[in-house]
Amino acid sequence: MRCWPNLLVGILLWLISACAAAQIQTAAPGVFYSVALHDIADSEDQLDDSGITSDRLVAFFEWLAGNDWTPIRLDDIARAQRGEIRLPEKAILLTVDDGRRTTFTRVYPLALTYRFPVVAAVVGRWMDTPAGETVTYGRQQLPRSAFITWDEARQMQASGFIEFASHTFNLHREEIGNPQGNGLPAAVTRRYDPARGYENEAAYRARIRRDLQRARDGMQKQLGRAPRALVWPYGRYNQTTLEIARAIGFEFSLTLDPEPAQLAAPSSAVPMEIARYLPTENPSLGEWVSAMQFIDPWTNTRRIVPLNPAAFASSSAQVTNLRLGTTLENLLTLGTTHVLIDALAADEHGRIEASWFPTQTLPLRQDLLSRLAAQINARAGTRVIIRFPHRQALHTLGSTGAVEQLCRDLGRYVPFDGLLLEDVASLARQPADPQDMPWQMRARRQRTDFSRWPLADRLAMRCFAIIEEERSGLQLFWRAPQYYPLMRGAALADVTLVPGPTSNPIPLARDARDPAPPDGLSPYQHIAHRTGLWGYTGGKANVAEIRNAILHYQSYGGTTFGWEPQDLIDNRPPADTLAPTNSARAFPPRGTFKKDTTPPADQPGEKAP
Repeated sequence: MRCWPNLLVGILLWLISACAAAQIQTAAPGVFYSVALHDIADSEDQLDDSGITSDRLVAFFEWLAGNDWTPIRLDDIARAQRGEIRLPEKAILLTVDDGRRTTFTRVYPLALTYRFPVVAAVVGRWMDTPAGETVTYGRQQLPRSAFITWDEARQMQASGFIEFASHTFNLHREEIGNPQGNGLPAAVTRRYDPARGYENEAAYRARIRRDLQRARDGMQKQLGRAPRALVWPYGRYNQTTLEIARAIGFEFSLTLDPEPAQLAAPSSAVPMEIARYLPTENPSLGEWVSAMQFIDPWTNTRRIVPLNPAAFASSSAQVTNLRLGTTLENLLTLGTTHVLIDALAADEHGRIEASWFPTQTLPLRQDLLSRLAAQINARAGTRVIIRFPHRQALHTLGSTGAVEQLCRDLGRYVPFDGLLLEDVASLARQPADPQDMPWQMRARRQRTDFSRWPLADRLAMRCFAIIEEERSGLQLFWRAPQYYPLMRGAALADVTLVPGPTSNPIPLARDARDPAPPDGLSPYQHIAHRTGLWGYTGGKANVAEIRNAILHYQSYGGTTFGWEPQDLIDNRPPADTLAPTNSARAFPPRGTFKKDTTPPADQPGEKAP
């Protein structure tokens, strides 16, 4: 008898099976799907964002069994990688992170009942915490009993259905990442110490290596075998951490990249990066089935506003915090999804003078960029795009090597999601393919030969690649030249922004070279999620002008819109007036926002949140 399914679950499955089955996508050779579970609760009031209820987990397992899915093991992936077997068309890797108690009480019984193999990742420090003590889990303290024990892990492993992976020893936490005290993911953050400054690269590498090796040695001792898979905490990793993991013996690494998983290229010199779908907000079965296959992976809607760090710079940390708090409130009111921040400080003639982040190549105006990016993302739920003027940087620094080092420092010290490049005319050579998926576009970008591009364009793409090594999942935003066809995305850019005055939006022309849209779509809809209008208001933002431009653009299927200038501190134009037209938020953020009035981090015993 299977665990927990009852008549109601059966009726639910019967009602939705036709809809869900219709969305099943046949995977290409070498492609499979993977799901990252976390805590399982018996009622919704016990859930956190990444938890799911036990009835929905049962429904998902039942759906897999009833629709001919094949849960696979890491052995299957390894053999397919060597060319010994071919993965089934509907292959899925089931994983569960963190070693919560419900791994043993909920996931393990289901694995035995359905005979589904599962990869379970545990954190060494949490597992080694003595009974009766507490575990720091995110920003809360949980009793040690909320996690499995080594005895339970050995029992699960002995069943043959659970393979354990390392979730690091003590990297599932935050490190202080800037002078203001922001906590950032430990695996990818260069630690900041008020007495010694930023961690250097040798110290960073040594810290990561010690942690991964300690976790590996501990699992060897407790389980009798060393883990071959490493699951990155929060899904955050970079090329340095991948290299270290491979060097100490890991064969696989598991991420939270939002895309189907696929076998590594035969020439890959780093561990296979297995992308996984993370179910959040306790999705229904239909939502789960669709989302885990990434059927519609492009971001549907973006609203972008600019931000200049110079407006926040002050000798008083209290003043900076008050300005930032006001900005975050206005971002929430506007309903923006992305903020565009300048990385470098320029004079009135546009010449680069200094940076807003620590670097070997330019004077530091103020170490502020990491603070802004971290707070905007964490407290306003807004993604951060960094505007990097590569041509001006080259003019100031005089060599491509110095610009590349500047990019390397930007990637190391600032947490952000996208890089905006301007004046890269070569990106216009090839229009975006309407059939492309994000991972296909990224693969094309990585294998493109830029050697024949003009020097400045080649440097721009080199800068992106350098930063991407530090910021996995980085998106490329390209500001096209004026009068560029508005719905003609660039093949190598995630998003193409076309500038134009908001008072008279440029014609929504379609270039004759553009590929034809798929059947049933207008000439604009086929590529709308990869293009956007960047409006210029002539120096003074006008509410009616911006609203009319957004509505006009939306009438043609446009989904990405941004404008400048926008004063987020003095609230011009007013956020509450623009919000009904501009807002792209489906639901308001959880919790109540509060202004950031944190005292300066350099005061003893006080840290910014």
